[in-house]
Amino acid sequence: MATIAYETPDGTAEEGVDAEHITDSGKVQGVRIRLENAGFVHVPYTRLYWIRMSEDEGSVDYSSA
Repeated sequence: MATIAYETPDGTAEEGVDAEHITDSGKVQGVRIRLENAGFVHVPYTRLYWIRMSEDEGSVDYSSA
């Protein structure tokens, strides 16, 4: 489980999602978060406060980048 905090037009939002639901965003220079009921949220790096997850969950495979 990962927790993401980011800036929204109404203030700060915090979402809890499975770590594998966080990927690089193709729409903005930032991250894409797949939410259970609301589709996707694309968060630019400039509006991202933090992502917290375990070390194992945070491992990234850059071999295809």
